[in-house]
Amino acid sequence: MAEEIEIFVRYAVAEESYGEAMQVVARYSDDIPALLLLREFYRSLPEVREEPVEKIVELASQQGVKLLAVITHGFEYLYALDGERVVFISENGPDLDEEHLAIFGYPAQEDFHQACNSLRELTDYSSAVTLGKEKCPVCFTLEGEYHQLGCPVEVCPWCMGQLNHCNCRFDQLGVEQILDDEELARFQRLLIAKGRIRYSSDQAPAYPGMSAGLDQGEP
Repeated sequence: MAEEIEIFVRYAVAEESYGEAMQVVARYSDDIPALLLLREFYRSLPEVREEPVEKIVELASQQGVKLLAVITHGFEYLYALDGERVVFISENGPDLDEEHLAIFGYPAQEDFHQACNSLRELTDYSSAVTLGKEKCPVCFTLEGEYHQLGCPVEVCPWCMGQLNHCNCRFDQLGVEQILDDEELARFQRLLIAKGRIRYSSDQAPAYPGMSAGLDQGEP
């Protein structure tokens, strides 16, 4: 795939930037998702912008779908990556559409924009960090990612019980029940501010017949 990207690079960037562009391609030579993103970027780059990619960073990830940013000297481009499917979303700056806000767990536009303020400070993306990670058995989020809101496996950061069973969400909002999206978004912000707990394999519930003790015939 690197050879195909090189062809696009030759047409997409200025001649003096070719070497810089190919250094980044070489950096990701063993990272198929990153190469897919670079290929999509260079074959669709507007002709008036001949800037090479400096780095790729990850903003958010949910159930294996990633929100990535391609960064050049003067611009930042947002993409969604789902397996081998790469979708351009927008340049950094405009609001994110409601569908992507929900997918990546941003309560509101201001939360998304706040996350984008430090794009250039994020470390380089690598797909290797997700290899071999376990998935939540209910919402299928990867280990180290946030659960889908409402997943019964998610741990409450206030009481360390099950977030969708304890009363902490009502106590924090000062209500008896959550009635609308505005209250839900407010709770998400409180949850993030408190320190939302990411999925880890030790949170997975044990089902009958699946524990080591039962499988090994222990009482």
